Amino acid sequence: MSVNVRLLGIAVFFNLLGRGAFMASSALYFTKFAGVTPGQLGLGLAIAGAAGLVSGVPFGHLADRRGQRDVAAALLILSSLAGVFFLMVDGFVQFTAVAVVFTFIERGAYAARQAVLATLTAGEDATLARAQIRTIGNMGVAIGSGIAGLAIWVGTEAAYMGVIGFNAASYLICGLTLFALPRIPVVPVKPGVARLPVLRDRRYTAATLVNMIMVIHFAMLDIGFPLWIVHHTDAPNWMAAALILFNTVGCVLFQVSASRRIGTLESARRAWRLAGFLFLGTCVLTGLTGGTSAVGAAVLLLVAAGLHLYGEIIQSAAGWVISFDLAPPEQNGQYQGLFTTGFAFSQMVAPFVISTLVIENGTVGWICLGATFALAGLAMTPVLRIADGAPSATPHQKETARS
Repeated sequence: MSVNVRLLGIAVFFNLLGRGAFMASSALYFTKFAGVTPGQLGLGLAIAGAAGLVSGVPFGHLADRRGQRDVAAALLILSSLAGVFFLMVDGFVQFTAVAVVFTFIERGAYAARQAVLATLTAGEDATLARAQIRTIGNMGVAIGSGIAGLAIWVGTEAAYMGVIGFNAASYLICGLTLFALPRIPVVPVKPGVARLPVLRDRRYTAATLVNMIMVIHFAMLDIGFPLWIVHHTDAPNWMAAALILFNTVGCVLFQVSASRRIGTLESARRAWRLAGFLFLGTCVLTGLTGGTSAVGAAVLLLVAAGLHLYGEIIQSAAGWVISFDLAPPEQNGQYQGLFTTGFAFSQMVAPFVISTLVIENGTVGWICLGATFALAGLAMTPVLRIADGAPSATPHQKETARS
């Protein structure tokens, strides 16, 4: 592991350590101590999510023009400052205002950080480096969730506020750590080049849209499985937490080894297609648990979670190759901004898709969702075939697409 990858891993670890704790406990804090009802919480988060959709590309473009490392670090420090204001929330209006500002800055910081990752790992085994960083990040999320569990167990307002302060500090540590990385030179704008060429890049937009559909699978783990287990199966309710733990541990153990085989656009295309069918299998098996015994449902759910785990690992690795290799090196910021915007939109609509369109339609809903994943897995092939002959592809990109 190179020095740059190690520093990026440290930055991501601390960031997701705080973020994991915040995500696992913040809903309880806001609804118990900050005067926000559950319905208002959902609405406020939806509004904040919409604000975050419009920040990725412009902040990514700013990173390209002003220095990716410096812009990413500055935005992370600003995210830390915005996160502190969650401690002052009292009611829906204040919560929504703070959430909008925080999410707007945080999504821009994420796009800029992804650009830093793409640039500083370009000269080595990039997929392996990103897998190592994701593994370290998953460890941070797992430990952060444990910290949140302690706060929930204590149950006092001070304990919850400590988690919120800890989250703000995690963004500050992440931002300051980035300053230890080499400064990334600004690439001058070529005469005649459009201001935001990513918005005119059809192949990259198509890849973003396909990814946007595929990453709905993340919501199966923390929304789909729990709701389905509790309301539609005889499996013990603790299975929901067990499957999340199974996934987290599996990603930590196997992400790096599985990603070693996915380093070119061709291998990414194959992995993406396989992931689509693995998610199809996950959905079919999950849908079949509704009419089985408690033991049968538990066994089917464990197998489904195994398929989902492997699908998630290879889909994530393939997504890194696709999002980074199709982006011109001098415009990493705005390109990663668009790709992460697609991911953010997916995560905004995924709870509705899973909880309403899938769960309420039972087995049929699961099968339809699985078929959608399979189609998304197949759809990336023509996108990458187009990329193979695209004029804007670099020689390296064209060569890896043919290999």
